[in-house]
Amino acid sequence: MKFLDLFSKQAPGAIKHVRPSTTQTVAQREATARKIDAIESEISAEISGHLGADIGDEISNEQSNLQHDFDEPLATSRIEQAISEASILYANHQVTSVVSLLLDALRQPSHEAAEAVAWYMLLELASFDGDQARFEGLALRYAERFETSPPQWRAHSGDDASAPAASPMLAFRGKLLGTTAPALTQLKQAAATLSAFSLDLRNLTEIDVAGCGDLLHLLPAWCQAGKGIRLIHSNALLDMLRATTQQGRRDDDDAAWRLLIELLRVSGDEVGYEDACVAYCITYEQSLPTPLGLVSHAMPVTSQFLLPAQVRHPVDQLLDVLRADAEHIDRIIINCQQLRLIEFNAAAPLLAGVAALARGKPVEWRDMPYLTSTLLQLMSGHGKLNISHRRP
Repeated sequence: MKFLDLFSKQAPGAIKHVRPSTTQTVAQREATARKIDAIESEISAEISGHLGADIGDEISNEQSNLQHDFDEPLATSRIEQAISEASILYANHQVTSVVSLLLDALRQPSHEAAEAVAWYMLLELASFDGDQARFEGLALRYAERFETSPPQWRAHSGDDASAPAASPMLAFRGKLLGTTAPALTQLKQAAATLSAFSLDLRNLTEIDVAGCGDLLHLLPAWCQAGKGIRLIHSNALLDMLRATTQQGRRDDDDAAWRLLIELLRVSGDEVGYEDACVAYCITYEQSLPTPLGLVSHAMPVTSQFLLPAQVRHPVDQLLDVLRADAEHIDRIIINCQQLRLIEFNAAAPLLAGVAALARGKPVEWRDMPYLTSTLLQLMSGHGKLNISHRRP
């Protein structure tokens, strides 16, 4: 069966406890097929042009394999084909067709593991729609079919605004010296319109006391203006600050000491913080400097990246947020707890972008709906993604 031939199926009717769906017209099905074909071509061109030949070729090859899989009728069962087609229709916002297709596939028990996935997809759709009556009807039928307790209803807000937004990232790279004050001025201008942001200092290569002083003049001004600042630093920066300071040597400017103490204080390094405080008090024979009120921590080796409810094309902004942390962690966790939809033309760029940022590091997709995970598996090749699912 050809891949696009799947879209020519007649939409089935409804079964008990589920509202009937409207059948697509022939013209609508043909339009859907043309849309899918055009999107595939756009994705291949975009990936090759923006994400590098190797990654683009890999995803393009997987799309070719996807076409080949549907050309081989014996490669997958009827229920597996229905699940794959449903994920593609859903990614193109054709929810009515998804319901019809899955209900038709479930008319007769298949005794296959994939049958449960089709039920989960229907339950997810009812949950996303906020239709508790439909969900509970499906849940009862699921319980009867598999002789188990029914899935429990969980309300979804349906509002992207409920997802915590990732704060913008401002990066200061290179040298933090007295001679680089113009760079801090540019940073100040970039932060002028932001109410909250992360300041990335992990790529500093050189510092001096004057540069630390300039930064310490800027940070309190931001805090007094009510800006929420998350300061991201590295152990390398702490080592440079320790090398700049020396217990018993009273420098005219204590900026390096103050910056070191502030970073240790908010990073949770109690031992390092206490040692630096004692050394500062002994050296300057005075009490500790006033905390700046920053939010800061050293980056962990594992970091979670929260996907929004819907992932649409283009995905560049999402990848930019992930890029800020990907280089400094050993394992990437994509949190899909709030995810509902990945649009068809965003799936391949998202996979290719994450693969490029990971550079061989493990990537885990957590709490993903079956409606979206099936699409990603199709795009990447079955069994290649580390996905854990959330139950409806």
